[in-house]
Amino acid sequence: MKTRSRIALALLSGILVPLGFIGFGFYPLAWIAMLPVLLAVRDLPPRHTFGFAMIYGLVAHFGGYHWLAHTFTTFGGIPGIAAWAATVFICAYLGLMFAMLMAAVQFFRRHLRIAPVWSLMVVYPALELLFPNIIPYNIGASQYRFTALTQIVELTGLLGLTALIGMVNGAFFELLEARLDHRKPVKSRVLVPGLVFAASLVFGLVRLSQIDAQKPRQLTVGLIQSNLDAALKLRRLSALRREHETMTRDLIAAHPEVQLVVWPETVFKAPPLPQMPRPFIIGAMVQDSGKPLFNAAITADSRYDKRSLVPFGEMIPFESTFPALRRLFPFTGSYSPGTALAHLRTADATFLPTICYEDIQPSRVREIWNHAGPAEALVNLSDDSWFGDTHQPRIHLALATFRAIETRRALIRSTNTGISALVDPAGRILAQTGQHTRETLVGQIPLISDGSTTLHMRTGDL
Repeated sequence: MKTRSRIALALLSGILVPLGFIGFGFYPLAWIAMLPVLLAVRDLPPRHTFGFAMIYGLVAHFGGYHWLAHTFTTFGGIPGIAAWAATVFICAYLGLMFAMLMAAVQFFRRHLRIAPVWSLMVVYPALELLFPNIIPYNIGASQYRFTALTQIVELTGLLGLTALIGMVNGAFFELLEARLDHRKPVKSRVLVPGLVFAASLVFGLVRLSQIDAQKPRQLTVGLIQSNLDAALKLRRLSALRREHETMTRDLIAAHPEVQLVVWPETVFKAPPLPQMPRPFIIGAMVQDSGKPLFNAAITADSRYDKRSLVPFGEMIPFESTFPALRRLFPFTGSYSPGTALAHLRTADATFLPTICYEDIQPSRVREIWNHAGPAEALVNLSDDSWFGDTHQPRIHLALATFRAIETRRALIRSTNTGISALVDPAGRILAQTGQHTRETLVGQIPLISDGSTTLHMRTGDL
């Protein structure tokens, strides 16, 4: 095969991956996206695979992370050209994961005679688990609307979906390669993935019917979305607080049945707490006199401090050792990480809290769950305005829905600029706001009070 043909195939796979991911949403493409690049490298030794796979990885990650340029420009003050250069550099770094994936597939194939259908099943989720990434994602999250299939996440976590996607890509590649080589497909390489896919689908349909048959206590929740982005928020904290109080009064007047009001991340500075007409969960910057600053979720009598701070967003790594770094990143916050592993308690219920991108970290949720016990619902407070009117808020929401499946608890997700949502224990989005809109959202979620848990919450990513 000519080099330009290999490059074209690698580019095609790189385009199919983001098209099949959350922002563009053509999720069936995820099941065949690797076929072109597998074809491009199938006769190459591992060391010669790397370059073509890097093209695949760079293009794929640029399609998913292009919004970083907006963040660098708007909130980092970085000039446009430098922001795009930094984005390309980060996407090239992340593309290394796909290059490693293809090199590993070829290594197993040429030296151990293991077909791609089997190596993809193992190496793909292993790299998703182990490859360093500040803003992690999983290709399995592309299937968030395919809820009949995503229910296996309560057993396997999101990495189980990644393994299944890898296996099915490998099965389709076996059919394609057999045709090109004028041979019969190896039956096990097609039948086993097909049977696993079918079994996962049957399991999902059964679990959905069981979940829908439950009749738990319902809680009526009201979410406030003021549509003030991070830049305005920091300059207008007092006005922002008044805006949320006004929107809350209007919400209660229109919907007196609301039992819990939720405000998004860091919308005022505490103490003191606002006077609220209903039980509440609100995001605040909390700083007592002479004490560190925390990004917190608070109720009338409980509090959770964010534990996973965003590097160069909420803190500067190694700042205590190199104080001069503060001059290079003057817009970076100075938050301290929380330490407590406890639920929030309000509205006669318990809520497992996460703030910002903690809701895409399954290990953080498991850590609180295993320390404080099963909660009755999950709550996340976020501010996705950092990423502009891009695909990222939709991606963030989709990734968060899998925490509901892993725990079998409903998720309340409140954001400043959208997308706020209510998610049921099957990961289905019951109601949601728009993106970059000023609005309120009212809906009901089930409270699961029986103390039940799931295999994934017990074992994690085996």
